[in-house]
Order: sequence, then C-alpha cells, then structure tokens
Amino acid sequence: MFDITAVMIQNCIDRLIEGYYHVYGSSHSRNLCSQHIDVLQKVATLTLSTLAFSDAPYHDIEHTILVTLVGQDILRGKQRLEGNVTPEDWLHFIVGLLCHDIGYVKGVCRLDRRRERLFVTGKDCKFIALPIGATDASLAPYHVDRSQQFVDEHLTSHPSVEGDRIKDHIEFTRFPVPAVALYQDTHHYPGLTRAADLIGQLSDPRYLQKLPTLFYEFQEIGMTERLGYRHPSDMRAAYPSFYRNIVRPLIQDALLYLEATQDGRQTIRNLKMNLYRVECDRPLLAA
Repeated sequence: MFDITAVMIQNCIDRLIEGYYHVYGSSHSRNLCSQHIDVLQKVATLTLSTLAFSDAPYHDIEHTILVTLVGQDILRGKQRLEGNVTPEDWLHFIVGLLCHDIGYVKGVCRLDRRRERLFVTGKDCKFIALPIGATDASLAPYHVDRSQQFVDEHLTSHPSVEGDRIKDHIEFTRFPVPAVALYQDTHHYPGLTRAADLIGQLSDPRYLQKLPTLFYEFQEIGMTERLGYRHPSDMRAAYPSFYRNIVRPLIQDALLYLEATQDGRQTIRNLKMNLYRVECDRPLLAA
C-alpha cells in the first residue's frame, strides 16, 4: 500500500544528505562526511517517524520538514555568501531543526507516563497532567524544554553530536520571544534557527489553508482568548500586522541568505504571496 508518510520522510532525508554532500563531499574527509551523514539520516528517521504519530493539529511532521529544508537553504546561502559554515555548524543546525518540535509528542520523553496522562515538562523533573482528549498541542507551553530533554536522552551518545549546541539552537524557537537581550540576536545560528522556524511556517504555500488547525491548537491551550481571536478568520486578518511587527525583524539576516540561492528566492516569493493574499482579502474579512 502506498505510504505517503514514508515517502515524505525519505524525500526529506535524501534532500538533507544531498545538501550536505553537495557542500562538503569533495572538500572534507570521507570519514567525516560519512559520520555526519549517518547522524543526519538517523536523527531525521527518528524524529520524523515519531512526529508522524503526533495528533497535534498543526505542529506535525510536515511542519518540521518544511522548517528543516528552509533551514538548509539558509545554510546554503550563508555558505555561498560568506564561506564560513563548517561541517559541524551544518550538522548541529540541521539536527536542531529536526528536533525543535519533537517535544510536542506525548510519550517522547523517557519519564512520560502515557497511561496516567502525566508528561514531563522538561524542567525540574516536574510533570503536567493532561485531560482526556487533549492532543499533543496541549504540550505547547513545554515543548521547547521537552525537545531539549529529548536531545539529552537520545542524541548525546554520538561522538559527533554536541548536545548543548543543539539545545542552544532549540532554545531560540521559544515564542513569543523572551524579552531578554540574549534572544534578540538574529545573526548567529540559534537566531537563524528561529528564522527557519518562522519562515518555514509562513512560506508554506498552504499556510493560509492551515490557519484553522493552528487556531485550534491555540484554542486548546487558551491562547485564542488571550489574543482576542474568536474564529480562524481573526488570525488571518491579524496576519499582516503579526508579520510586519513581530516576524519581519527576526528574519532579516536569514532572508539575505535565502536571496543567494534559487530555492531560497522561491521561499521568499511564497512568503510574500501569503502576505499579499491576506491583504487582498482584507475587505472581505472586514465585511
């Protein structure tokens, strides 16, 4: 039987291996390349096959694939413009993106107790109890810490992997962005990880069609009330302001790198098209 999920996973793995090998295959030792490619393949298989079983309405396997591939294009552009992306930089950046939302998945941390609906928060050995019927989206407030715990539990045994480095990248995907000077950096790799997360989401050609699923995730954790959203259309109407005031300042460095490659330029066109479509709809949304 045709398995679209398996096809998605294999396609992503193939593109990650091709992307790494295209940049480093002829200029670095064969042993180093094979080690890094082995890590990329194993981590992608582990994370994506796990996310395939998530019941989060929006933060699913497709979201992580889109974010990771946009991140790879950011690296390609940075390497083309500056030539300073090391193989280790590349490896840890991609692994961070593959793992950045794994904490959404119930049962992914070793101490999770699914039958009792008790799940670790990722901080201070604390647990959160979820009600019957809660989806993985209910772990959104804890998913960054849980993703970092997943890295500690599953990835740090490999000699090529620096767990703290990956966790630093994941740390910058917290949203809303903490109001601390540390989190304002948009140029270093953690800042570019955040940019890949945002651009991968907002440049998805089907992002506007997926807004209802994101709305229902927000609704599950009480975020819609805090934001004043009553319907998915409210999120759509607020999108231009959200993009210009919050997202755009965080992605400028990444956009410069995306401009340096053909695939990156297509991503930017998709990003602009989603914004244009909402702005064209504004009279209808206001009616």
